Amino acid sequence: MARGVYGQALYVDPKAEVVIARFASHPAAANVANDATSLPAHDAVAK
Repeated sequence: MARGVYGQALYVDPKAEVVIARFASHPAAANVANDATSLPAHDAVAK
């Protein structure tokens, strides 16, 4: 997984053949507050 400063993300799951590119512009330069929502969502899409 690659991340940008304001919520951008590139999630790659080769086994599931899934790539998620997330374009975002969060007001704060941090990803920690969004991890609880975005990481499980990425995993759910890959399944």
